Amino acid sequence: MNKDISSELFALVKEARSIALTTHKDSDGDGMVACYALQQILAASGHDSTIVSDGEDLDRYAFLNRKPTVEIFREDMSFELVIVLDCNSYDRIGQRRALTDKARKVVVLDHHVIEHNPIPADLQVVDYAFPSVGALLWRCLAESIQKLNPDWRKYVADCVYVSILNDSNNFSNANTNATMFEISAELAREGIKAHELHMAYLQNHSAKEMLYVGRSLSTIRLQDDGKFLFLYSDKALAEELGVDPSAYMSVTRWVQGVSGLRAIAYFREDEPGLWKVSLRSLVFDVQEVAARHGGGGHRKASGLTLQGSLQEVQAIILRELKQANPIS
Repeated sequence: MNKDISSELFALVKEARSIALTTHKDSDGDGMVACYALQQILAASGHDSTIVSDGEDLDRYAFLNRKPTVEIFREDMSFELVIVLDCNSYDRIGQRRALTDKARKVVVLDHHVIEHNPIPADLQVVDYAFPSVGALLWRCLAESIQKLNPDWRKYVADCVYVSILNDSNNFSNANTNATMFEISAELAREGIKAHELHMAYLQNHSAKEMLYVGRSLSTIRLQDDGKFLFLYSDKALAEELGVDPSAYMSVTRWVQGVSGLRAIAYFREDEPGLWKVSLRSLVFDVQEVAARHGGGGHRKASGLTLQGSLQEVQAIILRELKQANPIS
């Protein structure tokens, strides 16, 4: 969908006395940074908004050099208009469902397959052709973006490029398509410094963070006669090294080049017995696997959360992968 929705969106924005922007649980450089971009677009038209987070560390985006208005979710929060980016399911926004339940109007902007338990919306734009929700914003709000002054437009362009880097794993995932390159060329003409953004977002790691990745890689085990690769990071490792593990679901990119695999599963323990699972496959539809457990994503890259011991959650995922449907 390349239809510009500026007029439809701003009709809702103008009616609202308070606006919240939010994204999925375990936010990433697509959903959260797209919130940054949209907040700037709204501000340029005189509309204040608040990004509502779960309290995750946002310092990883400090290189964007603009401080957004962010508040950590509270039960007593209420906004007339809530805009949800990068997810379309109640299962994916967790406790922040309360925001949509209390809102007068809801907007959903996403590029994922419509999932179980979808969020009802007054305006919904879900288009799988876009490599990131940031890229969707760039196209579907082009009219509004072109009205921004050059500095603000450049900031939005930087955010959109980071969103593409995040969801394409630096143009290496299966979602890398013509649309991605076309939009990236437009961003380059806006003056983004692609190399600097790449270094700041993907290669700005401390020695301890790289040790975290290395120790995680040392847990690699092959399952089912080498069809599946499993690896994990437990909470004790993050505490020992003093790193924020929420920034390292990208541990999976260090093993995506292993030949002969049918799927990869990375297990990260965020709290005792609570495991964030990242699935990657070029063969099986892992989005279906994730959706059955309240997660989501794309057919070739998805995530979910499970409770139990490492052995228990790995057994669940192994069973699911053995029964997974091939990508048609």
